[in-house]
Amino acid sequence: VATVLPLIAWVAGIPDAMVPLGVGALFVGISESNIHPEHRGRIMLWATAWLTALSALGFLVAESAVLVVIASVLVAAATGWAGVAGPRPTLIGVLSLVLFTITVGLPESVELEVSFVAMVGLGGLVQTALFAVTNVARRNRGGPAPEREPTTVWFRVTHPGAQRPTFIRHAVSMGVAIGIATAISQFVDVPHQYWIPMTVAWIFKSDQNATVVRVVERMVGTLLAIGFAFLWGVFVPAPDVALFAAVAVGAYLLLAFLTSNYSIATFGVTTFVLALFAIAGDLYEETVIFRLEATLGAGLIVVVVVFMMKIWGRRI
Repeated sequence: VATVLPLIAWVAGIPDAMVPLGVGALFVGISESNIHPEHRGRIMLWATAWLTALSALGFLVAESAVLVVIASVLVAAATGWAGVAGPRPTLIGVLSLVLFTITVGLPESVELEVSFVAMVGLGGLVQTALFAVTNVARRNRGGPAPEREPTTVWFRVTHPGAQRPTFIRHAVSMGVAIGIATAISQFVDVPHQYWIPMTVAWIFKSDQNATVVRVVERMVGTLLAIGFAFLWGVFVPAPDVALFAAVAVGAYLLLAFLTSNYSIATFGVTTFVLALFAIAGDLYEETVIFRLEATLGAGLIVVVVVFMMKIWGRRI
């Protein structure tokens, strides 16, 4: 779905719809991974709602650099707080934050209009509808559905209890890191404003020790994807149809390896994003040096913030 929808938009001559349709479909598809079919539809609808809402917020503030920074800090802090409540809110929060950073930092090749927000929601709804059609077969193979957790996500988010310091630390860490990354992107002349904040959002985890490991894995996956895209763009100039193959491969790698190998998953999502933007007219081989530097810079921001928060945590 994450490949077919952008392909349909391309054939229909609507290039600006390719990115939101593809990202909306892919992220909603990720949100339902490793869940019993009985609960997937509900999770996918929630994911679609949050992705659309944060994309809409990005659309509303995108014209003002100051508002973008303020909104980015608040969104990052909120998703950071929710990220301690469990694996599912963590995943949906990260995906929503990533989409927000993409929305407010789109390259010039993609116009940010209200239709962008609508296409994000449409991509998510199509993915959910396709799941609903195939859900009968999945339900028969999936065995009895497990009982829902006794406490809802909303209850865990609003009643952190003994975990309150962890909630606060991660919310503050995310807000600071995304705030720094977004300020750099908004107030320094960079070719792709979404890249540094998006990378920070992908890297950060509530487990700070795991964050350091993820920085390394993210660096490896991203650098390999950038190198692959550069070599392809320079030495094997590919028509748009061939780039759709890269979109499909990237989406598959992200879905298949998200929980088992973060380097490969990162390679997949980076390839997916680069290929989609390339089809939309963004020549990635012309900004390869910036992407390399920005990726390393994002990793440095995360490591410094994690280190400073550990010092702060020892003092309180």
